[in-house]
Amino acid sequence: MRILLVHQNFPGQFRDLAPALLDRGHELKAIACNQRPTDPRIDVLHYGHDKPERSGIHTLTGEVDDWLRRGTAAAEQAQALKQRGWAPDVMLAHPGWGEALFLKQVFDATPLVVWPELWLRDEHLLDPPQRTLELGQRCYLRSKNWLVEAALSDCELAVLPTQYQADCFPLRWQHKIRVLHEGVQDQLQQGRLQQLSLGEELTLTPEVPVLSFASRNLEPLRGFDRFLAGVAWLQPRMPALQTLVVGAWGSSYSGDPQAGCTWKDLALQRLEGQLDLSRIHFIGHLPHSELIKVFRRSDLHTYLSRSFVLSWSLLEAIACGTPVLADTNPMLLELKRYGGEVHFADSHLAERLGAAMEAGLQRGQKHRMEGQAAAPLNPALRLSTTAQQLEQQLLDLQQGRF
Repeated sequence: MRILLVHQNFPGQFRDLAPALLDRGHELKAIACNQRPTDPRIDVLHYGHDKPERSGIHTLTGEVDDWLRRGTAAAEQAQALKQRGWAPDVMLAHPGWGEALFLKQVFDATPLVVWPELWLRDEHLLDPPQRTLELGQRCYLRSKNWLVEAALSDCELAVLPTQYQADCFPLRWQHKIRVLHEGVQDQLQQGRLQQLSLGEELTLTPEVPVLSFASRNLEPLRGFDRFLAGVAWLQPRMPALQTLVVGAWGSSYSGDPQAGCTWKDLALQRLEGQLDLSRIHFIGHLPHSELIKVFRRSDLHTYLSRSFVLSWSLLEAIACGTPVLADTNPMLLELKRYGGEVHFADSHLAERLGAAMEAGLQRGQKHRMEGQAAAPLNPALRLSTTAQQLEQQLLDLQQGRF
């Protein structure tokens, strides 16, 4: 089967699926904006994208213009493939930046499968203690969903990684949705690490309890501020504890904090004098192979995201055999079906969260020291399984059995 992958940040969601599909004998080509390294077996067509100077326009118009420019650029690359005599049997696209807008104008008879991730609702933009969205936020939410609506209108199938994310979509689109995770690499199950060195200054020896937190950016939606409050409660009770925080200081989903400040700065300011920062290691972004080592050494990984889009890193931590402590919200309670050792706590009260962290760390350290194997990840989430399931969905589409 000839498959066209479209993602501005390719490989993106297709990082593991694309090589798995290649291994199953399919021919892959891709359209992308970035120049990130990927599997050399994939012919990647790149498009350029420059943001022009804009003035005197509506706040939302700039983003819509961006979508249209990217959509046109992606369609031009698809047209170039068509002129070379290559046509896909199926197209897989992430619609979030506009690239899926005009693909059907090039390959009108080719099935389109999209990865829309989330239909935004009020609760996804509310930052407590805010209780209702302002008009500007509601307009922004509506405009973002317009883009998803266009993709769902054109596609034959929409793939969502969790039932929570799928349930956020309106009833009118549910018939097109299938819940299928992108898959977790089977080779992550390498066993626990007893010791880990991070640079020349930090070595975590076997007797040291290690707590971890990871997010693309350290921001409120992902629970970073609540995590630090729990650590502040916990540190006096566990004087040997070392905490590893993986992530950058920017903002992915929580909006921008006050001028000249980061969400990390604000969280630390609120807890000034309550944290022993010598035992908290902010290590920024890590190469994937190094992040996996952190998970394999951690005695407890804490994931406190609000209900939104589930992070890949969480399932990778579970696949590494790392005990996980998660917030009690609709998205995360779904983890009960994912296997692994996952416990839950109310992260909005620092004392309850800190106590749950303490119990989880003690349990996790004891099991690691004794060499006890953690509960395995649900086999349905392994890459070998999800790639096969996706392949069957694509074959059904190609053969008109949908």
